[in-house]
Amino acid sequence: MKQPCLPATVLALAMAGAVPAQAASGQIDTFSASALSVFAGATVDFTASYSIVTEQWINGGSDTTEPAPQEGYQEWIQNWYDQHSETVLGVSLQAGGQSFSDYPAVPAGSAYSGSWAFSVVFPVAGHFDIGLSGDWQVDVQADSGQEIATRNCYNLDTEGGVSLWCDSWASSYPQASDHYTWGEAFAATALHIEVLAAPVPEPRTLALALAGGGLLGLGRLSRRRPCRARP
Repeated sequence: MKQPCLPATVLALAMAGAVPAQAASGQIDTFSASALSVFAGATVDFTASYSIVTEQWINGGSDTTEPAPQEGYQEWIQNWYDQHSETVLGVSLQAGGQSFSDYPAVPAGSAYSGSWAFSVVFPVAGHFDIGLSGDWQVDVQADSGQEIATRNCYNLDTEGGVSLWCDSWASSYPQASDHYTWGEAFAATALHIEVLAAPVPEPRTLALALAGGGLLGLGRLSRRRPCRARP
């Protein structure tokens, strides 16, 4: 019995579903601070580094051996290809109430790394967690195609034997293309900063400082006093 051929659109959709998943990955490599314990009013400098890895590949093949006739619907995939290309689009980071964006211009399939430096002022004493978070995105282009030959073969022997007659091969060239943006969030990390109260000078040290300031003031007044001419 003759079976209907699969439409090219169905084949194209099947191929699109078979396109391998994206392989890009990203991570926070380092997150450091100039100091983890400071006095109130101090400024701490932070540095974060990150990296993104993308892929680009193409593969395919062919089958030049014609399959032997068999009763019913036959399909012969003569040629096929798949290609996948990922390009870094951007990086976004947030920490300490500040934000950072990076839009590199790098070739498809390449690795990329970058860094962000920022500062935070800690005006009061306490314990503070400076969390670093963000995400990355890549542009993905995936394409696939096939050359497919199909036919139907019929058994003409009505006595229970096998006598096959086949249609000529009919070729089709379904293709699938998918272009989209994909990405993930970085694994969040944090640094704990201890902010101590500003030290209070000892009484003796404070008295010496005040006395020194007073003597310095008298010296300045003495130098400014005008000289009087003698009679």
